[in-house]
Amino acid sequence: MQSRIPIPTDNIFKFYALFGLLILLTTGIMFFMRHEQYNTMAFERYIPTETLRAKKSLTEDEALKLFILEEKSKIAKSNKDFELGLYLFCFFLFGGGFTIYGFYHWHTKIQPKQDRLLDLQIEKYETEAKALNKQLHRTRYTRR
Repeated sequence: MQSRIPIPTDNIFKFYALFGLLILLTTGIMFFMRHEQYNTMAFERYIPTETLRAKKSLTEDEALKLFILEEKSKIAKSNKDFELGLYLFCFFLFGGGFTIYGFYHWHTKIQPKQDRLLDLQIEKYETEAKALNKQLHRTRYTRR
C-alpha cells in the first residue's frame, strides 16, 4: 500500500526538520488538550468539595468523600505539573532541537550544493542552446 503523503527522504536533514516540526505541532496540540482536560476535572470536583467544606459537621461518609475529592485534586495537580510541565516540555524541546538541527544543516550543507548544481545545469543548457542556434543559423544560410 502506497502512502498518499510523500515523505521527503531525498536528504536526512529535511526529514529531521519536518519530523521536528511534526513533534512541535503534536506537542502543542497535546498541551492544550490535556490542559483543558485537567481544567474540566478540576471544575467537576470544585462544587462538591466546596459544598462539603461549607458544612459545619460532616457525616463519616461525607468526610470520606471530602478526603477523596481533596486527594484527587492533589494527585491531579501533581500529574498536571509532571505531564504538562516536564513531559510535554521535554518533547517540545526535543522537537525544537530536531527542527533547528535539520533546517540548519539543510540550509548550510545541502541547499548550497543544490543551488550550485542548478546554476551549472542552467549554464550547460544555455551553452547547448547557443551551440544549437549557431548550428541552425549555419544550416539555414548554407542551404540557400
